[in-house]
Amino acid sequence: MDRQKFWGQGITTTALDNFLTLESTRPIFGRVAFDNFGSQRVLEKCGFVKTGTDKGFANARQTEVEEFIYKLL
Repeated sequence: MDRQKFWGQGITTTALDNFLTLESTRPIFGRVAFDNFGSQRVLEKCGFVKTGTDKGFANARQTEVEEFIYKLL
């Protein structure tokens, strides 16, 4: 399956937005690889703010990568 054909259609943003209407616990944190611009944009569109950086293990890459930390109040 070619997942890229679904990119840019707002599917993930809509799903996260719907989840956030159900989950009222705040703050919520998100972590995104430094070069995953699509996921960063999804978090920002849903109101998350970049608050810092850290390193984390990326399973898909089998290595440690820099991550941005996002927070939603």
